[in-house]
Amino acid sequence: MTSPKGSRAQKPKLPILTRKGTLEVPSPTEEDWCKDDEEDWVFKGPDQEQDSLPQPYRMINKLVNFLFDHSWEIIEEREASRKAELSRIQPTIYPPLLESKLNKMPNCMAISQDYVFIGGTKGFSIYNLYSAKRIYVWEKLKVDVTSIWATDLGSEILIASVDEMGTRSSSSFLA
Repeated sequence: MTSPKGSRAQKPKLPILTRKGTLEVPSPTEEDWCKDDEEDWVFKGPDQEQDSLPQPYRMINKLVNFLFDHSWEIIEEREASRKAELSRIQPTIYPPLLESKLNKMPNCMAISQDYVFIGGTKGFSIYNLYSAKRIYVWEKLKVDVTSIWATDLGSEILIASVDEMGTRSSSSFLA
């Protein structure tokens, strides 16, 4: 006599009906969930099937996967922007060669050729751009210079200044 345990034959596993395609995160309301269509289902062998989680855990799993994927996209975007920032050509920064002390607080500045024109109270001063030495001081105005403009005319530099009253005065400087 054979025992009932020994006579048991393994039952063949039948294919399981599963849904094809990627999982999507369902919206918070049940009305927006996609409807089950017969064409979305495909037969899979029992060895290929993973156990399906019960409903509340399936939704939690989908949400966790969605958050992970979304976080990974943000990380990739930040990494790309960081690489783009590092690949930019950094401008060369030159430190100042020397420091120049001014007698008064300047109101305005202009540069032409090798000279710096600084407008201040009662006139303006001309400094050499490279040695920072004051070359000339013109303090014949009775008002403060609020704007100064200098342009190169070849051997001369035309200086136009505007005072606080809006009056314009012009002079030239031999370079």
